[in-house]
Amino acid sequence: MSEPCVLAVDAGGTSLKAALVQPGGRIVPDSFLQVPVDSRGSAEEIAGAYSALARDAGKLAGKLGLEIVRASVCIPGPFDYAGGVSLMKHKYQSVFGVPLRPWFIKTLGNIPVTFLHDSTAFLLGAVKAEELARHRRICGVIIGTGLGFASMYDGQMNLNPQGGPGISIFARPFGEGTAEDYVSRRAIERAYSRKHPQRAVPSVKDIAGLAMAGDPVAADCFKDMGRRLGQVLRDIIEKEQFTLVLLGGAISKSSELFIPQLRDALPGLNAEIRPAGDIDLAPLLGAAKS
Repeated sequence: MSEPCVLAVDAGGTSLKAALVQPGGRIVPDSFLQVPVDSRGSAEEIAGAYSALARDAGKLAGKLGLEIVRASVCIPGPFDYAGGVSLMKHKYQSVFGVPLRPWFIKTLGNIPVTFLHDSTAFLLGAVKAEELARHRRICGVIIGTGLGFASMYDGQMNLNPQGGPGISIFARPFGEGTAEDYVSRRAIERAYSRKHPQRAVPSVKDIAGLAMAGDPVAADCFKDMGRRLGQVLRDIIEKEQFTLVLLGGAISKSSELFIPQLRDALPGLNAEIRPAGDIDLAPLLGAAKS
């Protein structure tokens, strides 16, 4: 008899990442899948990518002696998480208002398919049992292409009526724009470009490598971002009394470049601030928990 598992999916704008997760939160070894998707493609192309992922996952589960009994997809908003319908216009435009759930059911059978915000999935997957025992109020900050935020009170996610994060920070007014304009991949790349206008702009990963190698200009880009993130978070942490701040997203893999400045920008606050234990796996683990 096949053992049950959950298909956990992290739906990005360029690829769909997935894994099979068994009860208890164990990711099945060698069950990772990735299918390219063009979020600006046609409805048929996007549906095809999701269907291909479901098909590949079903075949893999069978080979491993597993049965997919549920699928859970973490995806950014705006999104109707209860209905499983994308409401995004900045990407996935061609499937605006289209239900995504049937793409999985058609291939995997009439199983439950749930959806949650990607920042919610990150925090659910990042928080450990011992942290829940020590912290009543926890938040997660996801720094990557954009700036995500999620919060948890007494072990329960803080969500808005649409199922998205109860607190959102990316569009908060800051400086001459929004918080995301100053804390994100493009913020770091823009800052580096301003100081080296004659050079081709390297990726944020390359800028981090330069900073770790001792390049003061690259290092300042991360330090400035840390200070600005602290300015964005200060009132929120103080008001909501968060005692643990977990950092996620690709840029948080280089958190040593900006955490000191982030902490310095939060004087008098006793919140513990650190990167999540496994930044890459947290969204998949969180999706499986939902």
